[in-house]
Amino acid sequence: MHADRTASPPRPARRRWMLGTGGSLAVSGLASLAGCGFHLRRSTSLPFRTLYTNLSPNGSIGLALRREMSHAEGAELVTDPKKAEVRLLILQEVPEREVVAYSSEGRAREYELRLRLRFHIEDAKGNDLVPESEITLRREISNADNQLTARADEEAMLFRDMSNDMAHQLMWRLAALKTPS
Repeated sequence: MHADRTASPPRPARRRWMLGTGGSLAVSGLASLAGCGFHLRRSTSLPFRTLYTNLSPNGSIGLALRREMSHAEGAELVTDPKKAEVRLLILQEVPEREVVAYSSEGRAREYELRLRLRFHIEDAKGNDLVPESEITLRREISNADNQLTARADEEAMLFRDMSNDMAHQLMWRLAALKTPS
């Protein structure tokens, strides 16, 4: 005859059970993300209201820093150093490309791209808040002789990426400043 089957719960009860299980899974998933240190990006809080920088406003780092500053709470970039509470002064910005590996034919097979930035940060009176410092970022890129335009595009993208990272690094340093009250 018929095998004895276990009766499934009525449909509305099953739906409530599934929604409850799904909800608890979502909550536990979000809790585990918070526990691992993941946070949505918040606006940066800076300990000053005005910042001047001598970075080129149209350069890749200058554009990235302006974008970062637009998300900062209560702080703005100014074009006149005399109106700034804090001045970020760039001493040197150097993009570099160096061969790090050669093929058996003696051709460059791999490059290291570097972006070096020397800077210091001072207050309105010229007192150093951060003495002369340097940030160096590195990326590696492979070279294929038959894909020159793709490599050039990738190189430009990597330098753009490093410029964005450089702006993040500068913002972290600016956010950590101890300014005299």
